[in-house]
Amino acid sequence: MVTEKDKLIRAKEILQKMANGINPFNEEPIEGDSFLHDPRMIRCLFFVQEVLDRAINGQFRITSTKPNDFIITNEEKSKIELTPGKIGINEFAKCVNAVIDVNRSKKLTGKELNKQLNKMGILGEQVIGNGKYRTVTNEKSSDYGFEMEKRSYNGREYEMVLLNEKGKKFLLENLETIMKYSK
Repeated sequence: MVTEKDKLIRAKEILQKMANGINPFNEEPIEGDSFLHDPRMIRCLFFVQEVLDRAINGQFRITSTKPNDFIITNEEKSKIELTPGKIGINEFAKCVNAVIDVNRSKKLTGKELNKQLNKMGILGEQVIGNGKYRTVTNEKSSDYGFEMEKRSYNGREYEMVLLNEKGKKFLLENLETIMKYSK
């Protein structure tokens, strides 16, 4: 049985050959005077390939309604490739969002993840003025693999909450529980 995903994969293969100057049906080079040699057409074909690739990987929303819940399958979790070394919560979310199906799940945000971890008592908040808060570590944070580190950007120093290897593992293993946690 041919699935929609199989059709998308086949369509991408055909476009890839055309963009590379190959007739997808007989595998011969496309004749020199063909409109398919026009750079504008080649760019268009590569763009459509990228869109199909995102759809194949579940990263392209096909429906007009956004999902309300964060949902991740075990198969998706197994595909997550986290950036080496200590990373921030937004970088963690970016790595997760690279594998989830956005037609089924809302994207993960660092803000939402911080909010949930704060509710659980794993992270804390500090008032910085004007009704604004920033996420900070607390006495429990290091037990879960979270630490604060001074960083510098454009000559301005700030402290950032980072995940070490223990923190990455904790978040990966408990992601669904964390996102569904309510006090």
